[in-house]
Amino acid sequence: MGYYKELSIAGHDRRSLTNQIRNAGKRSTNLPFELSLESISEVEKFDRSKDRPKQEQFNKDVEEWADQSKQALRVSIKSLVKRDVYLSDSLRANIYYDRKYSKEVNRVGFSFVREGIYIHKGAGRGQGGVIGGRWIDRYGSLKSRNPESAGLQGTGNRRPIRWFDPVIDKRLPQLADIVADYSATMQVDATNIFIDDRD
Repeated sequence: MGYYKELSIAGHDRRSLTNQIRNAGKRSTNLPFELSLESISEVEKFDRSKDRPKQEQFNKDVEEWADQSKQALRVSIKSLVKRDVYLSDSLRANIYYDRKYSKEVNRVGFSFVREGIYIHKGAGRGQGGVIGGRWIDRYGSLKSRNPESAGLQGTGNRRPIRWFDPVIDKRLPQLADIVADYSATMQVDATNIFIDDRD
């Protein structure tokens, strides 16, 4: 690789990390896990936007589902994790709306601190995953995985505590019923909601 290309890549990496550090105080260190409510037909979506009372009831039902799921996740944290109050406090249910035609819920997400993934996967100091990386912790410090800990998560004294996936998996059929009652052309896409599906 040429000298100028290496210089360019190094500059890009430095700027990227500088921006992460600069923005660490402005945004939360929570990680999003989302599921989307996709409409197969744009015409159907437009027609649904005309029935405001039904749409408002659908939004209310999805918001209640998200809030009840958040409470179930907090119970899971308190019963399985026990000592991690910070994880429970950081848990948020996020509702996103489609503003193209009207205010219809099109995504539901959950965000929480990075430690929630460590607990769920059984990772910790000296017991990292296969894929490493760099990140900014909740105190604004730059962190990176120790190369010697690669592939050791879920071993030793760190066992996976599956506090997230089983709760969401149990609650998804209820959301599917809410969506099916509202529209036959909507479907739930849960590919980005589970922790175990991500590396």
